[in-house]
Amino acid sequence: MSNMQAIICFFPMLFIIHDFEEIIFIQSWMSKNRYYLSEKFPKLSKKLLPHFDNATTASFAFRVAEEFITLL
Repeated sequence: MSNMQAIICFFPMLFIIHDFEEIIFIQSWMSKNRYYLSEKFPKLSKKLLPHFDNATTASFAFRVAEEFITLL
């Protein structure tokens, strides 16, 4: 197996590991960093942060699954 083939084979596994971490920690991270994000990016946070208020872990996991299927 060449290096390129190994990279191509390991990429989906790395994607899964990375996104599992995001799925697990997204809500706690957003609650901890909401104030910082709104101070650092006031215009952008007014548009984006309300979307995260309605997002559940299940809905975020569904979006990640869509990306993964598209990737494959």
